[in-house]
Amino acid sequence: MTTEYHAFVDGDAGLCGAVLRRIEPRSMRTRTVFRMGADAPVYLVDHRVDHDGDVRRWTRFRYVSPTSQTEHAGTRDSTGAVHVDGVEAPELADALGGYGEHLVLTQMLAADAEVESYVSFDEGDPRRGPERAELQRLGTESIELLDGTVVDAERVRHVVAGRPTNTHWCVAGTVVKSDWCGAQSFLVDDLDGLCAELDPEVAARIHEFAVHSFDEPAR
Repeated sequence: MTTEYHAFVDGDAGLCGAVLRRIEPRSMRTRTVFRMGADAPVYLVDHRVDHDGDVRRWTRFRYVSPTSQTEHAGTRDSTGAVHVDGVEAPELADALGGYGEHLVLTQMLAADAEVESYVSFDEGDPRRGPERAELQRLGTESIELLDGTVVDAERVRHVVAGRPTNTHWCVAGTVVKSDWCGAQSFLVDDLDGLCAELDPEVAARIHEFAVHSFDEPAR
């Protein structure tokens, strides 16, 4: 099992939360939590995807956002039939939820592929249907990390329906920085140090994820 902590930084709010992942051979659990200012609500999304060893052959996902009171769950059986919230969704039979992007990216880097194409859908709004997605390696450039360190990192662009969306920077196959259409996240190894700089409720949600196994998402 691998656990990753990424500090989340957004515009005027600065350091305001984290993107957390617990990665196992056949599953990935993700929590995104942040607060954009003292008067804003805590934004929280919990997501889990199970698969057979390749995330593109996913078997189950669950998306829960207490902030927006949104929850969706999906299953994909051995025949490829997909059900979302108990309703058949044949249009998603060959599609992968957006949270699987991280695993597709790491698999692509491990395989030393230049481009990885797949079909993606939004687990927060799965009825929007699938869209074509692609990860593209764009070479190496110097970037600044959260602590001010400058490193040479490989840039990978994510494109959905022909539109550039996220950008990731990777060192030795590990994502060290991402740009989420404006907001950014940075890999960190000092969880206590990160939490010490955050809103107490946000920090509590981070520690909650780090300590517990979470068979079910938070409420």
